[in-house]
This record gives sequence, C-alpha cells and structure tokens, in this order.
Amino acid sequence: MQTELQIANEYTFSQKHLNTAIKEAIVADPVIAKKIVEGVNLLNAWLKDTYYPKKDARLAQLDPMSIPEIVMDVFVGVAHCNTAQLYVSLTSKLATKMGFDNHRDSIITIAEIVAVLCETDAFDISKEDARSSLMIISRLDLPSALLDRIEHSHYIPPMVCPPQPVESNYESAYLTFNDSLILGPNNGHNEDICLDVINTQNNIKLQLCIPFLEEVLEEPTYVLDTSDKVKQWSTFKEQSENIYQMLHDQGNEFYLANKVDKRGRMYAHGYHVTTQGSPFKKAIIELAHEEIVEGVTI
Repeated sequence: MQTELQIANEYTFSQKHLNTAIKEAIVADPVIAKKIVEGVNLLNAWLKDTYYPKKDARLAQLDPMSIPEIVMDVFVGVAHCNTAQLYVSLTSKLATKMGFDNHRDSIITIAEIVAVLCETDAFDISKEDARSSLMIISRLDLPSALLDRIEHSHYIPPMVCPPQPVESNYESAYLTFNDSLILGPNNGHNEDICLDVINTQNNIKLQLCIPFLEEVLEEPTYVLDTSDKVKQWSTFKEQSENIYQMLHDQGNEFYLANKVDKRGRMYAHGYHVTTQGSPFKKAIIELAHEEIVEGVTI
C-alpha cells in the first residue's frame, strides 16, 4: 500500500516526471513545436552578432549543438509560469543547466536568452511600473490536465515507504527516478561519498508532531514588506499545510532522502518538511519509533 502511495506521490510532485510530460506536450503540439524552431533560429542569429569582448567571451562558451536543448529547457521552464512569476526566479533556475564554470555568467547569459526567446510569443515579460520586478508569464496553450498538474506541482515531499538503497553516486532513494547524490551542477563524480552513511540516514523513520501542528502557528522567517514576499509566503504556507495533511492521511510515517555537497556535508532532501529548515520545521518532526530515555543524569 505505502509503495503504491509513494509511486503516486512521485508522479504527482517530481519535477523530472512533470518536465517529461511538458516536453512531450510541446513536441506533440505543432504550433508550439514551430515556436521551438523559431526560437532556435532567433538564438542562432543573436549569437552570430558581435557585442563587446567580455560578452563575446561569455557567449563563446555556448555549444551551437546545444541550442535546441536550451530553447526546449526555456520553454519547459516557462510552462511552469501559468501565473506571473519573477523573471529572476525563472532565470536562476534555468542557469543551472548552462554548465558554465562561472555561475554569474550562467545567470546573465540565460537571462539574455530568455529575453531573445520572448520574440516567439511563447511568453510575455512585463513589469507593472518602474519600481516593480520583471515578471514572466506563459502563453503556451498546453492541455488543461497538464496545466492543472503544473499548478499543483511543487517540491517533492518526504517518502512514505522505505527508500531504495543507493549503491552508486548516481542513484536515488526514490522509486521511479535516479539523480546525482552530490548537490550542485557539474559536481557529480564516482569517488567514495560514504553511501553507507546516506543509506543509514535515509532509513530513519520519522513522523509529524500533530499536537504541535494543531497548537502552534507557522510564522514567516522574513519581513513581509513587499507584495511579492506576501504572495511567496502565502503560497509556501499553503503548500506546507497541504503536505502536512497528506503525510497525516498517508499514515504519518515518512523518510527523508539525503544528499551530500562537494565537501561531503549531508543535507536532507526536503523543503516543506525538513530537519534542516526553520525552527518551526525542525519542531514538527519527531522520530517515529519513540522511546523514553532513562538512566540519564542531569
């Protein structure tokens, strides 16, 4: 039962599965597929121009063979913007796909690329006034079922069944997809990262402290001094409450998958429910196997 629930959760929330579905929908739609071709042509024309030395050197890092893939990545990213999203948020996410050694160069370049691809009319870039942030919103005509799936997608929740044991650096504790166990783009390798420790940590069964959740209100960890911050917090809080309820309904026993950074430090794979979040996030999580500690001198 729990295995079936976990598989359903992964197909519902995993960005890998969702992005695959978006790509398939784009390729299947002749109108959108035509915009992809147009986008490739626009980018190739843009790259042929000469700008200033620093920008020319930055753009020289782009592999001409990767242009169709970059355009597809942008369209898939834009498809998540059914409602207006911050331009900087989208470009920051897409920057990890650039593969540049310098992350700042990646962000600048993908921001320019998204601006060029706006000419395809696949999306709009706008701002309310001179002081407002740039926003981006999709104009892709995707199937309604897929749009609904996108609207309700977010960071994958904890596992509700025992995780898969990981036996290599490119495996996942999840049941339906694999991933690098080393955080950060281009940091993957096959050297020893203590998989036994990761497996031990992954197999710690946890639960939500329901009485705490019923009594204590989750408060923002930053000042809500702009409308953007108010909206972000409202969305995050609503998603968190939905995940708390889902975990409760699915048995209130779960596991957090873990990864390491390039220095070997371990991080729980979580966002709405995590042992390494805010004090509130830490307080709502307990060990599922509760024991009374005895014989300890205070």
